[in-house]
Amino acid sequence: MWAFAASVPSLLGRNPWPLLMALFAAIAVRVAWSEHMSSEASWSLFLRVALFFSIVGVIFNVLTVRAGDRVLAALPESIPLIGGDITLNAAFFGVLSGLALVSLVIVGSTMAGLLDWSAVVRLLPDGLTNIAVAGSIAFAFVPQTAISFREIREAQSARGHRVRGARDLLPILMPMIGGGLERSITLAEALESRGFGAAASGSASERRWPAFLAAIGLAAVAISIYLMASGHLLVAGISAVSGLVSLFLVALSGRNAAIHRTRYRVPIWSWRDTGVSVGAAISLLMTLIVLETNPSALRYEPYPRLTVPVVDVVLLAGLLGLFVPVLIAPQSENR
Repeated sequence: MWAFAASVPSLLGRNPWPLLMALFAAIAVRVAWSEHMSSEASWSLFLRVALFFSIVGVIFNVLTVRAGDRVLAALPESIPLIGGDITLNAAFFGVLSGLALVSLVIVGSTMAGLLDWSAVVRLLPDGLTNIAVAGSIAFAFVPQTAISFREIREAQSARGHRVRGARDLLPILMPMIGGGLERSITLAEALESRGFGAAASGSASERRWPAFLAAIGLAAVAISIYLMASGHLLVAGISAVSGLVSLFLVALSGRNAAIHRTRYRVPIWSWRDTGVSVGAAISLLMTLIVLETNPSALRYEPYPRLTVPVVDVVLLAGLLGLFVPVLIAPQSENR
């Protein structure tokens, strides 16, 4: 809930004030819970990649977009593609887009580093077990690949290898790809030995319609996110409800499937869970209300004129709910 609420401002618009508020909240949560994150160093690699692409995006936007009233310089028109006026408007929009990208990466990496996927798998109904296991494997492979890349690079550096160009990456990428394929085969064998993906009992049609419903549900949820970003809240809500209903029906169908799990521990909903959920719900609700009543508080365009972005105090106050995880973070053992 917190990750979704923190990502919404970056997905809905480019107003710098909610973008900065969501970014500061993500950084604060990451710092407060850094001791409890798994593979934090590996996720930092993706943050550096996001920063690199953000800088590239700013440069590309400045050199290719000619709109705007604040001209900084002019390149000769004879230069292909990049010839013409360089405007502050294009630079500002590129910075805002990079800010949104970095914010999304920090939110996603923080969630992935703190989320206990084994607990998520235990919480989900039997019908969604395959989806949960696939998601946990995908998230686990991301930091493992980053760790493998760092280890191979250090080993090659110890042998005197230096990266000076694209060709020098082959001695690093080839072992990394080979190691990834080897881990994939080992994991596939382990899952197959435990019966993962085995055909459930029943007719072919009975086994087919849950997968069909799951595909419809995921597609409906993805479409609802796009519709929400484009401002069609009513249609987005209908699409989201349809997707959730489809996934719920898939979960119910799993009760009759040949999947039986034994739960030895009952998950406990703590006061920290309540605090984070309430803060995220308040933030998300205020964001959607402001999007409907004052869209300029979330959406900002520096074209054709560069103006001061709208400041909505109500929205910024609602986004303070994203800082709740900072207030309830466990005390450091070094203190």
